[in-house]
Amino acid sequence: MYLLDTDHLSTLQRGGEVAQRLSTRLANARKSEIAATIVSYEEQTRGWLSYIAKARSIDAQVAAYSQLRKHLENYCAIPVIDFDVKGSCGVSTP
Repeated sequence: MYLLDTDHLSTLQRGGEVAQRLSTRLANARKSEIAATIVSYEEQTRGWLSYIAKARSIDAQVAAYSQLRKHLENYCAIPVIDFDVKGSCGVSTP
């Protein structure tokens, strides 16, 4: 399984050479093997909401909301793994 964290997702959104290498690697995986976490969703959502709040013109707001829409569409396209007490290693805390 490929579990994408916030840094991976941000790299893919920005594009460029590093994003291309990551995209190529992911293209060789089955879509069912690629997921993100709810924590990454929360972190990126906060970032886009902050970006929207800083927009000072209608054009900037339109662009910011467009990015928020893309963000939503990206997360709707892949499984999102819950945050739970097991943690990434599958070990429960007492």
